[in-house]
Formats: sequence, structure tokens, C-alpha cells
Amino acid sequence: MFDLIAIPFGWVMWGIYQIFHNYGLSILLFTVFLKLITLHSTYKMQVNQARMGLLSDKVAKLRKSFANNQQRFQEEQNKLYTEEGVNPSAGCLSSFLTMFLLLGVYRVVLKPLTFILRIDADTLNQAQQKLTAFLGDDKAAINELKSRPELIMLKYRNTPGAFGDMSEFADKISKFNVKILGLDLTAVPTFKPDAWTTTAIMLVTVPILAALVQLAMSFISQYHSKKANPDNPAQSSCMMNAMIYLAPLMTIYFGMVLPAGLSWYWLWNSVFSLIISILLYKYLAGERLVQINEKEKQKQLAKGPSWMQRMMEQSAQYQAEQQGRAGDANRTRYADGDDGMSRKERAEYEKKLIEAARKRAALKYGEELPEGDESDELDEDA
Repeated sequence: MFDLIAIPFGWVMWGIYQIFHNYGLSILLFTVFLKLITLHSTYKMQVNQARMGLLSDKVAKLRKSFANNQQRFQEEQNKLYTEEGVNPSAGCLSSFLTMFLLLGVYRVVLKPLTFILRIDADTLNQAQQKLTAFLGDDKAAINELKSRPELIMLKYRNTPGAFGDMSEFADKISKFNVKILGLDLTAVPTFKPDAWTTTAIMLVTVPILAALVQLAMSFISQYHSKKANPDNPAQSSCMMNAMIYLAPLMTIYFGMVLPAGLSWYWLWNSVFSLIISILLYKYLAGERLVQINEKEKQKQLAKGPSWMQRMMEQSAQYQAEQQGRAGDANRTRYADGDDGMSRKERAEYEKKLIEAARKRAALKYGEELPEGDESDELDEDA
């Protein structure tokens, strides 16, 4: 399925390489292209977040008013969003679309021989078998070849005899320019002291820089999310805080065990994402945001409630019906004597109900209560 996305993106990567003849520069410019085609969804996501920020005071009042009734709070919050023409699911849809596209992009970055050099699958399979035979008993290298065959084949592009008698294939990939700023994007970072050179240090630096930019992006995003909905307990949850650090740590880990081409892509993807987000946060502020909010409000109201809002309304209606049925069932059980009480307990309970009703009637019409009833009535009201 992701090949359907990867194929058109692969042609874009191929076109860029035909002009610049550099794998690293092709990845960088391809990332710019990707950010341009996802700019609209990114803009919509941040507009939605900014508009929800304008309603943060009203949401805070609702949360305080219905602190002990989460269901009622959700109903009132959904009602507020509907009246203001805010679609809380709009950002989720944009994020999902972007992530879906990125899965196709990863295939392009991982398979440069397929998408940039346009080498057919049969030739690649044959070359992989030749290289497997060349590696012999080196199980670690063979496992690495199985997981990322095209990047690993590039790693051995200048190794004599690595591809047997496939001289045409070997010559073609040997001319593939995989270096940028002296950095070999097919190489994997190493921590062996005797192998540390300027290039080796750069290989380690790239994933660390990518992780730091991701972390900055997460902090900025969390700051604006809290600003949009400061009283939301999910914003300060342990899970949310863990996710902020987990993604950068995973970037560092995979960047240290995978070829540098992926880290190079992650770095520039994070840099451009950070730049776009900062510019949009500055753009969506002040009087301009108020004007955009009013325009989006009218547009959304014309469309009617979103599918998410309709689902929440149906869920609230269903729960109300269920509670009503449960109440009817309890009243029926009580009328039938099937409420778990003994006859004596039921008689005492009914007596207390009658006494409480008499007290309320006496207070309402100014009648005198028997001695001791006033304190009881106060306790009953409390």
C-alpha cells in the first residue's frame, strides 16, 4: 500500500538527483518538497489549535462548573465547540495524513537504488544474493543486509568482488554520489576509538542534532497546546511528558545503528518542521487570529457539526437513555420489593422518607416542628 505513495515520491527524488547528482542534497530538497505539499494540512492543524486557544477561558469555566461530572463537562464542551464552529478532530486528521505520507517517504529514503537509480527488482535480488555469498559467515552483516538491502549494498559499492560478476551493476552504484560535506550517508556511526575521525564524529553528531531539534519542536508544541487548553490534565500527564523525550531518544538510538541517510532525512525534516511551526505560531496571533477565527467559524457553521461532534452527541444521548432505563428499572424493582432490603429495612426507609417530606412541608408553610426536628432538617438539607 505504501508503495502507492512511494512511487510518485520516488520519481520526484529521481528528478532532483538528475539535476544535482548528490544523494544528500536530493534528500534535503525532497524534504522541502514534502513540507510544501503538507503545508496546507499543517496550517489547518495549527489554525484549529489557535482557535481552541481563544476558547480556553470558556472551557476552563466549564471544567470548574462540572468538576464532579466529567460526562456533563464533555457534553457542554462539545456544545461550545459546535456553537463556535470549532472542529476538535481537525488537527488529528491532518496529523494522520502527514504520518501516512511519511511512511511512504521512508521507503523512498531506504531504497535509493530502486527510486533514484531505477534498478529493477530482479537485478537487486541477484545483487543481494551475490553480496550474501561474499559476506560468508558474517551473520551480523548478513542480518543488516536483509533489513536494509539497498543501503547496505551501497556500503560495499567500492569493495572488489562484492557483487561477483555483476560488473555493470557494481559500476553503476559505484558512481552513485552518496557523500555530502564529506559525510558518507551509507555509513553507520561507530564508537571505536581507533576509528574516530572528523567524518566519524559527524556521523554521530547528525542523529544527536536531529533529536535536539525534535525536542525543541516538542517543547514549543506543548507550550502552545497548554496555552490553548491550560486546564486539560492530559497536558501534564506522565504519558505526555514521556512521549516528549521518547521520540528524540529513539531518533538517537536508530541513528546510531542505521546508515546516516536516515538521520540526515530526520534532521532536515525536523528543522523544516520547526521553522514552519514557529512562523505559523507568529502568523496566527493578535488581530489576525481573531479575523481568521471569525472566517473559519462562519465556514464551519455553514458545513454543520463535524462527524466527531455528531458521534459525541449520539454517545451523550445514548448514555442519557441508558441512565433513564436504569432509573426505571430501579423504580420497578423497588415497587416489586426486589431492591435487596428486608421488610423491616424497607419499612424504616419509607418511614424516613415520610418524615423528611413532613419536615419540608412544615418549613414551607411555617408550621412548628416537634422538638429536635430543626437540627434534623438542617442535617437533611446538608
